[in-house]
Amino acid sequence: MTDDQKKQGGMSPGAAAAVGAAVGAAAVGIAGMAALANKDSRKKVINAIDDAKDKVGEIKENVADKIEEGKEKVADVVDAVKDAV
Repeated sequence: MTDDQKKQGGMSPGAAAAVGAAVGAAAVGIAGMAALANKDSRKKVINAIDDAKDKVGEIKENVADKIEEGKEKVADVVDAVKDAV
């Protein structure tokens, strides 16, 4: 542990990040339980999850398309280099 880390409470940045993530996850879990306890809130949460799933599917398709475009561009560059040599 460096002197700077000791001055800042003795925790490494990696450990601090892990603790922060755990605290954040716990807070989200508590908020989620509170939201699900109410029937109307539960419906809103379910709708939000469904919307998020749809968006993730769209993003996956978009990323797959971009990857294919990138592969084609790389192949074109490789062919151009081979032709130039």
